[in-house]
Amino acid sequence: MKLLKTVKIINWHYFWNQTMNIEKIVFLTGVNASGKSTLIDAMQVVLLGDTSGRYFNKAAAEKSNRTLRGYLRGELGDSLEGGFHYLRNGRFTSYIVLEFYDDVHDEYFNLGIVFDVFDDGGVDHRFFMLDAPMPANEFIVDNVPLEYKDLNQYLQTHYPNKFKFYDTNRQYQDALKRKLGNLKDKYFSLLKKAVSFSPITDITTFITEYVTESQGAIDIAPMQENILQYKKLEDEAALMRYKVERLHEIAKNYEVYKGHKEQLTLFEYVLEKATLQNDLNRLATYDNQYLGYQKRLTDIESELADLDVDLAELNKRRVKLIQDSSTNDTYRITDEINEHKKVAEEKIRSLKFLNMQVRSDLENYVLTFDRLANEVLEKVTAMDEKRLKKDGLFAREELLESAENIVKENHRITAVLNKDINELSEAMLNDWRNAQAKFKQNLGAFTLSLGRLINDYQVNEAILKQQEIDLRGGGKPYEYNLLQVRNELQNKLSAKHGYKVEVSIFSDLIDIRDQKWTNAIEGYLGGQRFHLFVEGQYFLDAYDILKDLLQQYNYYGTNLVDVDQIIERRFSAMPNSIAEEILTDHIGARAYADFLLGRLQKCNTIQEARNSGNGITPDTDLYRNFTFGRINPRLYQQKYIGRQIEEADINAKKAELAAHGATLRSYQELLQVLLPGNDVEIVNTNEIAALGSQVKRIQELPSLEQSIEFYEEELGRHDLTLIEGIHRRINLVETDIKGIENQKAGLVEERGKISTNMQILKNERMPETKQIIQERQTKLDESYDAFFISDVAEPFFQNLIAEGKNPLDINAEYRQAFSNALYLSNSVFNQVKKLRKEYVVDYRLTYDVETEHNDDFAMELNDLLEVKLPEYEEKINDAYRKAVKQFKDDFISKLRSAIETVEDQIAELNEALSMSTFGEDSYQFTVKPSTIYRVYYDMIKDDLLLKVTDDDSEFFQKYDDVMKDLFAQIVLAGDGDKNAAVLANVEKFTDYRNYLEFDLIVRNKDGREQRLSRVLMKKSGGETQTPFYISVLASFAYLYRVNEPGELSNSARLIIFDEAFSKMDSGRIKESIRLLRRFGLQAIISAPSDKVADISPLVDETLVVLRGKNHSHVQLFAREEDLT
Repeated sequence: MKLLKTVKIINWHYFWNQTMNIEKIVFLTGVNASGKSTLIDAMQVVLLGDTSGRYFNKAAAEKSNRTLRGYLRGELGDSLEGGFHYLRNGRFTSYIVLEFYDDVHDEYFNLGIVFDVFDDGGVDHRFFMLDAPMPANEFIVDNVPLEYKDLNQYLQTHYPNKFKFYDTNRQYQDALKRKLGNLKDKYFSLLKKAVSFSPITDITTFITEYVTESQGAIDIAPMQENILQYKKLEDEAALMRYKVERLHEIAKNYEVYKGHKEQLTLFEYVLEKATLQNDLNRLATYDNQYLGYQKRLTDIESELADLDVDLAELNKRRVKLIQDSSTNDTYRITDEINEHKKVAEEKIRSLKFLNMQVRSDLENYVLTFDRLANEVLEKVTAMDEKRLKKDGLFAREELLESAENIVKENHRITAVLNKDINELSEAMLNDWRNAQAKFKQNLGAFTLSLGRLINDYQVNEAILKQQEIDLRGGGKPYEYNLLQVRNELQNKLSAKHGYKVEVSIFSDLIDIRDQKWTNAIEGYLGGQRFHLFVEGQYFLDAYDILKDLLQQYNYYGTNLVDVDQIIERRFSAMPNSIAEEILTDHIGARAYADFLLGRLQKCNTIQEARNSGNGITPDTDLYRNFTFGRINPRLYQQKYIGRQIEEADINAKKAELAAHGATLRSYQELLQVLLPGNDVEIVNTNEIAALGSQVKRIQELPSLEQSIEFYEEELGRHDLTLIEGIHRRINLVETDIKGIENQKAGLVEERGKISTNMQILKNERMPETKQIIQERQTKLDESYDAFFISDVAEPFFQNLIAEGKNPLDINAEYRQAFSNALYLSNSVFNQVKKLRKEYVVDYRLTYDVETEHNDDFAMELNDLLEVKLPEYEEKINDAYRKAVKQFKDDFISKLRSAIETVEDQIAELNEALSMSTFGEDSYQFTVKPSTIYRVYYDMIKDDLLLKVTDDDSEFFQKYDDVMKDLFAQIVLAGDGDKNAAVLANVEKFTDYRNYLEFDLIVRNKDGREQRLSRVLMKKSGGETQTPFYISVLASFAYLYRVNEPGELSNSARLIIFDEAFSKMDSGRIKESIRLLRRFGLQAIISAPSDKVADISPLVDETLVVLRGKNHSHVQLFAREEDLT
């Protein structure tokens, strides 16, 4: 073995020239700050070959401020000028030299370092080895330490070929390991950790860093390249699949369009065929009419001949009666009076008829406008005017005012008609006319406003119906423009990045825990519910697109949430804030909810809300900024928050649609009432003038009636009996003659009309109808496919006829159906064109998006499905096979090797521990698969890996999902945040320790066991030091190969504990030192002077560090019993 025998220190902090002889087990003690750690730090410089100083005084403080410069110059403290005071200034040289004895080869060697410190503060150092005992001068000549160049000269002179200086620390460390017994690299870390003992807080870290040897990092860069190639191909294939998905959507909509188009074609045929059939029916009617006219003409000629015979006979009788009466004087006088009376009576009848006609015309106007005005007053007053715009409200008020005025004017006219029509003046009629004109003008203006309102309602009704459909299909009643903006943003982002990028609405990402807070949260968030979320790496790209979409759709009801910034700010919700009621598994939505709601307190009463300073009640009473208010119910009437649609939301939308429809129907009914009013004629100025003239004529009636009285008095003075008899006979004959003449005239007139109608039918209507029929038939034959007509259209039409529908009924019914089909066809085709345009723009194609056929897009879909995608999938499979092959042969095999190495080391350490006990306790390390990473461990340790064969399919098939999951976590994604996570995953998955769980089992004499991992935080300092101590001893014994035979065991035995025994009681100290000797180790134990009584009797040597003002030295401790 190789034991440390002497330590030489020159110019190291308070130590000027110190030589210490070292025995097998040494206790280094002294009061605090005497310099114990200073000596240990000096020895570590040489034992570790490290001049960085990062490990100085680690046992005393995790973040020590000691430095190499401070040790060399002897730092005393800060100066007023901002620097430091030092013991040593100017140029000097320092040494740290450790002398070892090799008892196998019976020879000494020295390990050391020389420091030349210059006036300017610069330091040069050289590590060196000397294969000889320490020089007699101990590196000092004439009381001055030798500088490096003098030392080099001295050694060349006195020890040629037995020394070596090292240019770098690394060269020295490599030589050091060989010199101390071909030690492994773990020597350096184990020695440092033994010196700077800290309590065990993590059993895995403790075992892998203190106990087992470190494993080299696994380089997975080549495998990542293969996986990246596989992922790249997979991403490209994913883009193709996304394109296929979009092309399928285009094809699906196009098929819907084709269906509507076919229906539109059928309905168009039905309309044209119904019109043709109506023309055929009309032509048949014309034929029947013509035949009827011919028969009637024959009958008329026969009837006229009979009437001529009767008329000749009556004329003979009339002539004879007139001759008989012409010889009577009384007859002549009375005949003259009767003639005057007859004229007067005829005039009276004419004026009375005129009077009745004037009254009738005026009463008709009054009745029409009265009915219309009263309907307007009733219906328009009762309507819900809240939806009217400003111009509509004004038109409504004007209409109601003019309606009231027309009713008043009507009453005025009626009163005059009932009293005396002669009082009706032209000025009164003009006022009435102006009232009518004003009323009709206002009626037209209001009808136009109402029509616009109805149109808006119809558009909204279509949107509400779509929202209800969306709700039933799992959607929400979002505004149409919001969905358009969200969908287009998602499509454009996906196209830009080559894979699907999700764009989410805030309200779709969260739920509300307790429904009693629903109204409060919905109302408080308001429009913020509709803000959009994308993953952080897409934020700026998304906003560049979004700002244009907002302008395009003229919709500004949403914003884009900067998720990364919110998460980075780490907003936290206050206790009892309403943010506690938000449930979500989306980290960005969680952070945003905490930001918006995290300071708003949940309060059950308004007093609580007031006391909180910023609170809200379930009834939406809101206290903030020292004001109380209640949230507008309109903001929470429609519920949007939730990751699932509730039945109540569907019912609410259904009710909203019903209410909306009822309002729309009431407006439509009102419009039907008002529309006829626009066709009502008002009294024009010509009519007023004519009415004035007619009223003046009616005023002649009284004088005419007086004339009739006079004529009747004159006729009363004559005997009219004989005359009346003759007159009656003449009148009877004349009546008969007139009757026959009227019959003849009627027949002649009828004959003329029939002849005219026959000419019209023969020369105009029948040829025209035949021409129209021929043109329609030709158009039908040319416009529609013959098979379509025979197989589809004509059977459909004939079925309608068989149902008893006539062409006019069919035309009326299917004109509406045609309009609906045309609307649906255009709407769907617009959607097809929109999808085509988005596809063409996103992938920079030149396809015609307006074409009626879908050939280009169908060919692209077929090309992707049948050619490109299969080719890529074959490449993906090949790349995947290569990646998993390398994954198995390189990554897994290295991990397996590391795990098995650690398991073997643990087994060897356990073998060493099995021969030693600590008091009544024995110790054993355990290692088992990690429960968290068990699935990966099973794959790494699967015996399928041991099969010597090129066929890995069984292994790949068994662990395909596991490998793909691992690939996804260790391949760089190309953006900062994901790459940071991937790098963390690489570090995690390439570290064998993560696949294992370590523990240390303590077993007492009764066989009862305790696991260190379970009691670690419950034990006292001394209790947790014990397993540390035992583990370190076992690790050093394993490192130094103390149990190996021959030259293998010829290695160092040194171990240094700084403060490791400080918290042990005397019993544990005794056991610890006993165990040290059993393991055959050399130890330097540092502890405060209060442990002298416990430790000194057990060790081979006790060294006491003493310190004066600016000087420290080491003195051998002498017990009283040794002195006597």
